Amino acid sequence: MTKTTFALVASAAIVLGSCQRAGLPASPSSLSSLRVEDLVTALTANNSQGGSKPGLAPASSGGPAINVTGNQTVINGGTLPVTISGGGPFDVVYMYVNARSVGLANGSPGGVDGYYEVHLPFSQTSATVLLSFSQTLPLPQFQMLFAVSSSSGPVGPFAALETTAITVGTGDIQVSLSWDVDSDVDLHVVDPNGEEIYYAHRQSASNGTLDLDSNAACDLDHKRNENVTWPTGRAPRGTYTVRVDYWNNCQVAQTNYTVRIINGSDAQIVTGSFTGAGDEGGRGSGRLIGTFTRQTGPAPQSSSLIEATDLGTSLKRKARP
Repeated sequence: MTKTTFALVASAAIVLGSCQRAGLPASPSSLSSLRVEDLVTALTANNSQGGSKPGLAPASSGGPAINVTGNQTVINGGTLPVTISGGGPFDVVYMYVNARSVGLANGSPGGVDGYYEVHLPFSQTSATVLLSFSQTLPLPQFQMLFAVSSSSGPVGPFAALETTAITVGTGDIQVSLSWDVDSDVDLHVVDPNGEEIYYAHRQSASNGTLDLDSNAACDLDHKRNENVTWPTGRAPRGTYTVRVDYWNNCQVAQTNYTVRIINGSDAQIVTGSFTGAGDEGGRGSGRLIGTFTRQTGPAPQSSSLIEATDLGTSLKRKARP
């Protein structure tokens, strides 16, 4: 597979990143005001749905300290599981985006207003928070801060997770895959014509495209995201099948993954985990995530597939020995 470099965002955002690297503050007046929902569209923790609120997150007041871990690369329209481990029990989680981390002044034009609050069903000392991102991310880099509390106790100190955004394609359909460790996991999507998009066949006749592939053959790029999309107005109507294949564990014990399927205005998320060595699978390989149907769009075509025959493993090894 060929490694592709993706532009992060438009030139204004690139200028912002350059200013940050140089230690120079960006001018808030040059950027639009942002809300936390402009970046993170949904947040859940242990199957509890979080709600967004305007204003500043509650201040730290002596509650449990936490550690947070998660990918430091995200994609527009994708997901990010974040593991929170606390120094004491908690049942409330808070998250906000630190505008100052990207050179903006919080609370002024160009800042990121608001925060998420989620109440867990019971008190615990660890939780997995799942974030879903907007299909249009307005910042190339941002810092997410998390804190916890008990329902009747003080809020703990906020712990930060730095992230960099990679811009990928969106459209009528976007299927994204993220995972939590440096293994090689592959996204496979079969369109209504029966044509399979995956690492060895990245473009379908129906205009579906795999535009991000990560950690191919354990040549680690640490992005841990993959993405398949159809442009607006081009996704054929009919049934699509999504699979995820554990190509190689790359010497890790377990891999946890999240798949997000956006089909027009509908979205669904499926999570799971892999253990074992991996199968080095090609076309037709992988665990079934599910199927979904698109009711509008061009009619599916019965055509001869242009996929390579089952040469997936050798193609992958040639690209990244």
